[in-house]
Parts: sequence; C-alpha cells; structure tokens
Amino acid sequence: MKRARSGEAGFVLPSVVAILIVVAAAAALATQQMQTHTRTTTARFDGLRLQGLVDGLTRFVAISLINERVRRLPGLGLPENGGTVACPLPGGGAIRVTLQDQGGLIDLNASPRPLLEEGFRALGLADRDASAIAAEIIDDRDTDDVPEPMGGAEAPQYKARGLAYGPRNAPYDAIDELDRLPSMTRAIAAILRPAVTVWNTSGGIDPMLNPVLAARGGARSEGLRRHVKSSLRQFYEIRVVAETPTGGRSGRAAALSVDGRSTGLGLLTWRTSTLVTMPGTVHPACERLMLLTKG
Repeated sequence: MKRARSGEAGFVLPSVVAILIVVAAAAALATQQMQTHTRTTTARFDGLRLQGLVDGLTRFVAISLINERVRRLPGLGLPENGGTVACPLPGGGAIRVTLQDQGGLIDLNASPRPLLEEGFRALGLADRDASAIAAEIIDDRDTDDVPEPMGGAEAPQYKARGLAYGPRNAPYDAIDELDRLPSMTRAIAAILRPAVTVWNTSGGIDPMLNPVLAARGGARSEGLRRHVKSSLRQFYEIRVVAETPTGGRSGRAAALSVDGRSTGLGLLTWRTSTLVTMPGTVHPACERLMLLTKG
C-alpha cells in the first residue's frame, strides 16, 4: 500500500510541475500582449497628440496670414516663396513650416500653352517632353475633341497608349490629376509637382515666388519673361510637419484664400501631408510658434 501511494506521489509531482509551467507561460504571454498593447496605445496617443499640434499650428499660420493680408495687422512674417522654416522642439525634433504664394506657381487651368511649355523647360524637362505634356494638359482641360498640334492627346491617343480612359475635358481640381496624362512618368511628375498649382488665376507667373524655378535659374529664363505677372496674393498653401526624436512624424497641408471675401479661415483644402524635404532655417516666427507647443 505504501508503495502504491509513493508511486502516485511520484506521478502527481511531474503533473503539477507541468501545469505550473503552462500557467507561467500563459502569464508571460499575457504580460507580453499587455505590454505590446500598452506600447501601441501610447504610440497612437502620441500620434494623435502630434497631429493635433500640427493642425493647431496650421490654423495659427492661416490666421496670421489673414491678419496680414486682409486686416492689415502684424502677422508671423513667414517667407511666402515656399522656403522652409525649421523650429526646434524642446527635447529634440522640429516643426517645419512652408508658406507658398500660389502666384509663384504654374497654373494648370489658367496658363496658356506657351507658359506651360516655357515653364516646364525652365524646370528641366526636355523640349519634346515639355511640348507633349503642355499639349496634353490643354486637351485634358478643354471640352473639344481636337488634339493640340505637336503632341496633343484626345480619346484616340489615349486608346493607342492602352489607357481605358480619355481626357477629362474639364478644369483641374488638383495637381494629382496630372498622373492621368498619357506622357506622364514618375520622373516628370516629381519635377512638376512642386512648381504647379490650380490656385493661380492670373494666367501668368511670378517666378521669384517659385523656389524650384529660382533654384534652377529658370526665373531668369527669356521664355518666361513675357508671362511674368506679379502675384495677386490671394491664394496660399501652408504645410506644417512635426518630427520627434523617436521617429514620430505628422503633417498637414492646407490651401486657403485670403481675398477678403471668404468666410472664416478661407480654407479650400485640408489634407495630411509629410512633404517637407528642405532642412529649413530658424525664423523669428519660431518663438511664437513654439508657444503653441507648450499648451
């Protein structure tokens, strides 16, 4: 009898140990899952807090611009030519702000073909590409079915390129619509995007407010001089990006009208954005912008 009980005890002990191992493993897994959930929740919270910061700063810059342009009050005095202002954050990281007067950009709707061609050449496109893209833009935005000479594209030309769609035959709503053009490539789009707009209604261009043209020397191009018009100072795009030392990044881009007729902030578009590639320089406005980060 004693031997039987001794055998049972010997059997029970390993079973108990096995159960304890399973329980410990389950507890460890639960702890790991809790830690992962906590980190994920914290990261989401930090991301929301960072996005809230850039949204607030974007609105603050918009209010400042309206104060300057409409109410004739002191504002931030930010550069309006797309130059990046970089404001260091306490503890590391930075806030980057760009303000672009749309009068310095080539308008996809209001620009005549000669301006499109000359502007694209000044940006570095080859003559053939500049002519083709300009012609396709005209055909994309006009309502007729007659292709522009020397590179235009109506429905038959789209079909010949294997595209299942044709020209829009309507004004551009956003510069992203350029991607539909038959001759557009990623390389060409990367060159054009920073220099074009749908908010410059003047039909001309103020080259000194175009940082890409100025960097390439295109602002002094002979072909562009006949299209030069001073900016109407009515439409702007604001971009604000916040970066933290731990890799957090949030951004906002907004187009707004400061023509004095719009209500509220005059916002035309409001979208997320992380496109600020310039390193930027510190500006006196940083002191006021950083006050918002302490709220």
